Amino acid sequence: MLIGDIVEYGARKHPDRIAVRFEDEAIDYRGLCERARRLANALLGVAAPGDRVAILSGNCARYLDCYYGVPMAGMALTILNFRLHSEQIVALITHSGARVLIVAPEFAGMVAAIRERIPSVTTVVSMGPAEGTLGWAEFVGAASVRAPAVRPDPDDTAWLVYTSGTTGAPKGVMLSHRNLLAGVTSSALQWGIPEETVFLFCFPLCHVGGYVVLVNHLLGATVGILRAYDNSTFLRLVDEWQVTQTGLAPTMINFLLRDPELDKHSMETLRAIGYGSSAIPAAVLREGLERFGCDFYQGMGMTELAGNVLHLDEAAHRRAAGGETHLLASAGKPMRLADIRIVDDEFRDVPAGAIGEMIVRADQVMTGYWNEPEATAAAFTDGWFHTGDLVRRDEEGFVYIVDRKKDLIISGGENVSSLSVEQALYRLPAVAEAAAIGVPDDTWGEIVCAVVVLRDGATASAADIIEACRDHLGSFQLPRRVEFVQTLPRNVTGKILKRALRQQFT
Repeated sequence: MLIGDIVEYGARKHPDRIAVRFEDEAIDYRGLCERARRLANALLGVAAPGDRVAILSGNCARYLDCYYGVPMAGMALTILNFRLHSEQIVALITHSGARVLIVAPEFAGMVAAIRERIPSVTTVVSMGPAEGTLGWAEFVGAASVRAPAVRPDPDDTAWLVYTSGTTGAPKGVMLSHRNLLAGVTSSALQWGIPEETVFLFCFPLCHVGGYVVLVNHLLGATVGILRAYDNSTFLRLVDEWQVTQTGLAPTMINFLLRDPELDKHSMETLRAIGYGSSAIPAAVLREGLERFGCDFYQGMGMTELAGNVLHLDEAAHRRAAGGETHLLASAGKPMRLADIRIVDDEFRDVPAGAIGEMIVRADQVMTGYWNEPEATAAAFTDGWFHTGDLVRRDEEGFVYIVDRKKDLIISGGENVSSLSVEQALYRLPAVAEAAAIGVPDDTWGEIVCAVVVLRDGATASAADIIEACRDHLGSFQLPRRVEFVQTLPRNVTGKILKRALRQQFT
């Protein structure tokens, strides 16, 4: 099975069912398949199978044409973060060697300014009217609606997704048809998504999290797409589109719970909220369970894994609500199609309760990093992929994320989990958001630095924050430095950019 087969199957099984909602557009499965075929055939007129087709756009319906249509042509959809600086865009296009660039009209000016610096690109296609580019209607309109003559190999690269670069320079993650469909199938087996589901997708499509769209389409659901997340639009569309499921980052849930407009919306159709991209403070999750009155589930994955490999299901959340609150700190259990081990630095399995690095072996694990054989080799040991996540597993099999290896703070020879410090900070009434980082210190090697955003109207000093944390942390875990900021730097999925914070406060 290939990526394009998802919409091919949908067009045959339920052609008139709505596949995509975006603003005023409603596209059925037949229409989505035809749009993908037209794009694939148009691309085969200007490029060849194996070429990279880059996309620079915010969320829109045509982005999904590219999700399916580019791999249908045997080409690799090269997904660019539209929020990057133009210099970074140049670097990524150059690194990928993209031959075609599909661009939203709002970025046409940027592309014109950098055009001479991306010589690998021979064709620029605009999704809308834009001077100096090939228009969408002109490019796709005359293309055949028949299935493309080519059929890729399952191991061909379907998506080339650049990492967020939270711990270093972005890498191009090669995800084959096999990788993506393994991730999609694993989630489809795990999640409860009936055919009548209306799923509201709130994240940027320029992220591996977009695989959730494929999961829902494989199962025949309707997917609503937000151009960009804001509380007001989210609340309105849940009621208007009768949304039954959605996915949110913990940050979004936190902001939503603080919104004074929340009580004006019924949200009565909402049955489940999935969350991920970072750990959620237990206090926020408890409040969400009480306020929304629907099921919660959590997924944990990464770009290199083409989706999630851990799942904390609805039953575990209900157990937590019933008093087993320790489960709220878990990322869940390994999903059905992912094999997971927890190992020490000598690649030996650690016992239950001990901390080690989570490694993964599964069909959904990337084929490698584009043009970086050394980085690819370093990421694997005997076929097992190193996630860089430090975790522990309890006797029931629930996995708990302790920290990212690169976010672990070592102070005076003691390992301090930044996550444990953040959980303590979020308990404080004055704290709206927080992050814990390690900063160099002549005496201790590193000390814990808490970077804090206060709630509107709240006041607190550094001494107040440190003293309040004493009720929840050991002395070696306490912040020794507190920095107050207006906002925390984040990537497109809401993940805090700790590397940026370390640069700022070191």
